[in-house]
Amino acid sequence: MNQTIISGHLTADIETREIKAREKANGVQHLSKFTLACNDGERVVFMPVEAWNMPHLAEHLFKGSKALLAGSLKQEHWETDAGDKRSRIVLTAHKVDFLDPAPSRESHSHPERGLQRGPQRGQDTRRTRSQDRPSRSAA
Repeated sequence: MNQTIISGHLTADIETREIKAREKANGVQHLSKFTLACNDGERVVFMPVEAWNMPHLAEHLFKGSKALLAGSLKQEHWETDAGDKRSRIVLTAHKVDFLDPAPSRESHSHPERGLQRGPQRGQDTRRTRSQDRPSRSAA
């Protein structure tokens, strides 16, 4: 069984392209490519990802977006012009979950406005009972 579940942040915006299928019955295929940065303890793993026929991904995920992916691993092999053999592992995503609130197009196209992110690692977000009660001023 070849099943992988991984979460992380996109390292760049998604690259998309349409590819004509060889068979007329399939028509046009849509390919989305991106890299996911995943924390693995003290190190970061950069996983190249391919997602077929999910054109909506580029509308919802951008550089820095957090996502949860399920898919299968494949190994690609090629030879360089110099004759060196190369290979890499690629995740073919079958399911993609968006873990960040959807940013608006406006905030994405204007980085100076910034995206509102959740609490940073280590930041205490718990509320105490006294914070929930209206404050009383001393009279």
